[in-house]
Amino acid sequence: MEVSSFIKNLKNLKIICIDSSILIYHLDSIKPYDILTRILIEKIANGDLFCNISALSITELLTKPCRLKDYNQVLLFENFITSLPNSMIQPVDYSIAKHAASLRGEYNLRTPDSILLSTALGTKSDAFITNDILFKKINIEDIKILIMDEQI
Repeated sequence: MEVSSFIKNLKNLKIICIDSSILIYHLDSIKPYDILTRILIEKIANGDLFCNISALSITELLTKPCRLKDYNQVLLFENFITSLPNSMIQPVDYSIAKHAASLRGEYNLRTPDSILLSTALGTKSDAFITNDILFKKINIEDIKILIMDEQI
C-alpha cells in the first residue's frame, strides 16, 4: 500500500470533517483502510489536524454494537470519540439541516450524506474525508473531498 499520496493530500489541510465510515474503519480495524485511518487519527491526536465530527456519526458508529447488545464496544467507541484530542462533535442544528436540504436537492444525496457534507461546509473544513464514491460527483469550490479508495 502506498500511503505517501494520502499523507501528501493531508499536508496543507488544517481542518477536516470525517465521514462515519472513517471512524468505523479505524475502530473495527477494517483493512486496507486501517493503515490510512491510523495515520489520520495520529495527525488529529498530535494536533496537526483539527477534526469535526457530525453528531450523526455517533448514531452511525454505535448502531452495530447496539444491535449486537455489545455494550462494552459501545463504551469503548464512546470513550474513543469523546476523548479524541483536537476534535469536536458538531450538532445537527437548524443551519446544518437547512444547508443539507440544499445539498440533497442539488446533488441527490441521501439525507445522512447531505448532513455530513453540510457539517463539513458549515464548520469551514478544508476537506471532507469519506469512502463514499457518490461524493465523486460533487465539486464544491470551498472544500476538498478525499475518497479513501483513491488514496490506496
